[in-house]
Amino acid sequence: MKRNGIFIAAFATVFLLASCGAPKWYSDFDSAKEAAKKQKKDIYLLFSGDDWAETSKPFKENIVLTKDFSKEFGKEYIFANLDFSQTEYAKTNVPENASEEELKAAAEIKKSYEKKELLARYYNVRKWPCAYLVSKDGYVLAYVDFDEKNESTFEEYSAKMKDAGQEALKTKELIEKVEKSSGIEKAQAINELVENTRQEHCFLLKDLIQEFIVLDSQDSTGLLGDYEVRNAYNKSLEAFAQGKDPAEPFEQIAEKSSLSDLQRQEAMYMAAYVLVNLPDIDFERVQQCLEKAYSIKTEGGYSEEILKALETVRKFSAIKENQESKK
Repeated sequence: MKRNGIFIAAFATVFLLASCGAPKWYSDFDSAKEAAKKQKKDIYLLFSGDDWAETSKPFKENIVLTKDFSKEFGKEYIFANLDFSQTEYAKTNVPENASEEELKAAAEIKKSYEKKELLARYYNVRKWPCAYLVSKDGYVLAYVDFDEKNESTFEEYSAKMKDAGQEALKTKELIEKVEKSSGIEKAQAINELVENTRQEHCFLLKDLIQEFIVLDSQDSTGLLGDYEVRNAYNKSLEAFAQGKDPAEPFEQIAEKSSLSDLQRQEAMYMAAYVLVNLPDIDFERVQQCLEKAYSIKTEGGYSEEILKALETVRKFSAIKENQESKK
């Protein structure tokens, strides 16, 4: 019995030591957000390309995967790493005679990569590696700068992490204000948060932007039109990423009375703009959007730009019609 007690005590010690090991690195962002909510932490979100971005792997090995990094920042942050390995993605190319198991594995890798690619787009990742401090809901709190020279030290990066942590405090206060507010006060708190967020990261606030429209449906703040337009931009970006009609969100709000003439014109102008960026351009629809945009406001606003765009579209449309008639 005594020996059993010793064994149990030893096992418990090993278990305790194991549970106090290095913090887990999440490769799935949704799982990281769930962990952040449970543990009441923020997230250190790292985008990397270990087998193609020259500085990515050394940066991880020498700085963020070290015991020092875990010890200094593990209590405050959940760690998430979305790595875009070309070697891993190559596994999606399976032979024609691949087994059902191989096909399933390839499909899972492809799905994971598509999800990561959307996140990289929504977080506006422009260089690799790239890291942000984000809230439990995925809102950007601060960008953590990284010096791309290979000789960057842990001490240098640690200082940048702390600077980013200080920068994040204001955004965290604004998020807390949103969470504690209700009604029109919450709408005002949302607006403060949106105004404090860099434009390229406002898409991540899309749920709050939609909530603002509901909370201030009577336009007490005088900002309802602005948020209708913001919401259309977000829906268009989402539609574009999903292969759906990116112009429809703009066309839908152009009829709303909550928008000013300038905002309605902007909506139709943007509808035309996103259509031009599709692989197969519908020149007739683009022209209709531009003509409607101009009819809303013939002077000022975007009127001059719209007239120039109309002239160009009509030329291309005529060329296309001429080519089709010769077939």
